[in-house]
Formats: sequence, C-alpha cells, structure tokens
Amino acid sequence: MKRYLFTHCLILSLALLTWFPSFAQQSFQLTGAQEFIVAGTSTIHDWEMIAKVGSSGSAKMTIENGKLSKLTSLAIELPVKSLKSGKSAMDKNAYEALTSEKYPAIKFEMTECLAISGNIVKAKGKLTIAGTSRIIPLEVTYSTNGSTNGNVIKFKGSHPVLFSEFNLEAPTAVFGTIKTGNELKLAFEASFSPKN
Repeated sequence: MKRYLFTHCLILSLALLTWFPSFAQQSFQLTGAQEFIVAGTSTIHDWEMIAKVGSSGSAKMTIENGKLSKLTSLAIELPVKSLKSGKSAMDKNAYEALTSEKYPAIKFEMTECLAISGNIVKAKGKLTIAGTSRIIPLEVTYSTNGSTNGNVIKFKGSHPVLFSEFNLEAPTAVFGTIKTGNELKLAFEASFSPKN
C-alpha cells in the first residue's frame, strides 16, 4: 500500500511539472534586428549617424507568459565604424573624435536592474566611450512576440551624453568654422533571441 501511494505521488508530481510551464532564466543574444543612432547638433545643422549591422550583445533574463520578469545581465558592443552618416568626411571626423583606432567600440554593460513595471525597465549600467566609462541611468521599453518562452524580445530607449563627460572634444570641420555641439543623444532598438 505504501509503495502504491509513493508511486502514485511520484507520477502526480511529474505530471504537475509537465503541466505547469517552467520559467527558467535563459541566455539571449543580439539578433540582426538592430538599430543604433548617435545624434547631435552643429553650427549649421543637426546630424545623426546610424548603425544597423555589426553590433554584438548578450543578456540573461526570464520571460513568463510573454512578460519580462527578471533581467540579470545585458551587454552590448557597438563598433564605432559601423556608424554611418552618409557623408564620408563627417564619418572620418567622428571616428577621429571618438579615437576609433585606439578604442574601436562603444560598450554598455548593465550593472543593476532597478525595476520592471509593465513594459518599462529601469536600470543602470557602465557606458564606455573612447576608453572612458561612466555609470548612467537607463529607462527602456520592451516588447515580446507574446510566446510563453519569449522567442524574441525587443528593447527600445535613448540617453543623452556629453562629449566632455568622456574626455572628448566635439569634432569640427572646415578649419574649425563648423562646430559640433557638446551634447549627443544615443538611441537604440535592439532585439534579442534565445541562444541555441
């Protein structure tokens, strides 16, 4: 009788584990669906540089019923020379200003997830530009494809920075007659999918 009860309980436990979905933490990687924008001003016009390929990234998170419930880590690396303005002279000045030969990538690494509420994530992380790192606050929105295990999750956000914060001089052109403003806006849309 005792053996029967034990076997019955074991079968029931296994059935319950099968019936209820498991929401384990997963490792994710950045997909090709990505767009990073660096935008600023100058004495003659506003400008922006866009990168849609070349970046890499990883994250660890838990998704329950299509909703993000836990974000443990997130890191992105953006090659400076993947940013393009459509004007080669401007690109060259920007790469020089960002010392891309010595520091070829802009990097972000989340240091703490502060809160997840609805589709908004509040976090802080280390942003590294031209070898100088700063801890910044970051608020992003996210969306998933609605599946239980969240096959794809997309983050979208932006953050203002200053050239001077990273010990950089804003680039100039035409013998200094055209000057770039000190403030930049970094914006992104980045999708992640589970690692195979």
